[in-house]
Amino acid sequence: MKGTIWEMPVIAALLALLCSALLFAQQPGEKLEPWSPGTFDIHQIQTGRGNAAFMIFPDGTTLLVDAGAVPDRPGLELGPARPDSSRTPGEWIAQYIQDFSLRTPASLDYVLVTHYHDDHIGALADVARLVPIGRLYDRGETPSPPAAPLTDRYRELRRTLGSRAETIRPGRSDQIVARNYPGFEVRNVAANGIVWTGKGTSTVSAFPQNWTSLPKELQPSENSFSAALLIRYGVFRYFTGGDLPGIPLDGLPAWHDLETPVARAIGAVDVAVLDHHGWLDSTNPFFLKTLQPRVVVVPAWHASHPDHGVLRRLLSSNIYAPADLFATTFLEAPRAVMSYLGQPFKSAEGHVVIRVEPGGQAYRVYILDDSNSAHLIAGVFGPYRPH
Repeated sequence: MKGTIWEMPVIAALLALLCSALLFAQQPGEKLEPWSPGTFDIHQIQTGRGNAAFMIFPDGTTLLVDAGAVPDRPGLELGPARPDSSRTPGEWIAQYIQDFSLRTPASLDYVLVTHYHDDHIGALADVARLVPIGRLYDRGETPSPPAAPLTDRYRELRRTLGSRAETIRPGRSDQIVARNYPGFEVRNVAANGIVWTGKGTSTVSAFPQNWTSLPKELQPSENSFSAALLIRYGVFRYFTGGDLPGIPLDGLPAWHDLETPVARAIGAVDVAVLDHHGWLDSTNPFFLKTLQPRVVVVPAWHASHPDHGVLRRLLSSNIYAPADLFATTFLEAPRAVMSYLGQPFKSAEGHVVIRVEPGGQAYRVYILDDSNSAHLIAGVFGPYRPH
């Protein structure tokens, strides 16, 4: 192979230069550069009213996990709508997707609804009106969803999609897929209390066999039925689990803890979205010790997000090497209560964007200003290296 000896250092140098360019961080005040092929983008969108995460896979496939909108009601301790109340949360989510989509018009290949609560499904009908959906996954109708007007509205959306609406199947990795990227995988970890074992496609039930015959107060809540995903890109690993609980409340049996079996299945991750917004029934010590996340995203919208005890665990070096914490918001009430902890968050307001470089060897966190629709960079963190 003529010239190989001297060409190899040149090729190595060019590759190093390319990697350096790819890892060059943008600066605050700039617009985030568009997604590029091979990059994996995760946008935790902040509307102040619920969860929504928009993802662009390395091949350009798009996924939206939840689109929530909690209706305003007296006594509900909400912060301001973001960017403002001139549009519905669903319209703002759709606008965000359109702003970052490379398709004209924008569309979604996949949508996953983790469970049937307003702060996870309440905005989806408005999103679907503006951004076409290719395939919708949810946990199905068993167990039966709670009765609520926004659940009925969601059901109508699902009906209009017909065969393009399917039930998520725990253990499988062939429902949400990236084309021609063998190093990229979306694994269904849990749904309806069925949890992947971490081996092949096998699953187990976290609930006892007779749980449906138990008194209502002992049965699992809608949160326990949440769908969860583990996304892997090379060595990079990302977890999101809806509102899965990890700490049984008020004398409930131990099997109400879904985080522990999920943690056993997935092991260490690089980025974790906090279960149940960091509410008081989530983020148990075993979960943190097992996942060992380097970055934690707190999708907050309420004065109880995150809970005091959860935040203390997240900051405890007795449990794990504490992560860098990024909250979509940190309202004044919890900020005042937890002021003795100093400044626990790297960022406490804004859209949180995880940008994973081609091949999954490094990633950065970009905070985008959520006070207007310009989406300018407010902060840059990293680069981080996967476990």
